[in-house]
Amino acid sequence: NPSRDIFNVSFTSAEAQDVTVKVINVLGEEIIRDDKQQFEGNYNKTIDLTNYNKGVYLLQIKTPFKIENIKLILQ
Repeated sequence: NPSRDIFNVSFTSAEAQDVTVKVINVLGEEIIRDDKQQFEGNYNKTIDLTNYNKGVYLLQIKTPFKIENIKLILQ
């Protein structure tokens, strides 16, 4: 981060839980969403923003216990 097009997302969930991974643009619009029900283990995903405008995006990882927001910068 920053990147020209590709971001890799990885994390581990030690217990089974519902997880939502989203990418949101500066207008608050959800452009990518990945819902996992009762997910447990290693999560690895490549997010390709090649077809999106340069700028700042928000990666949001949401579980029942926590919401993590990470800024993505697309150059």
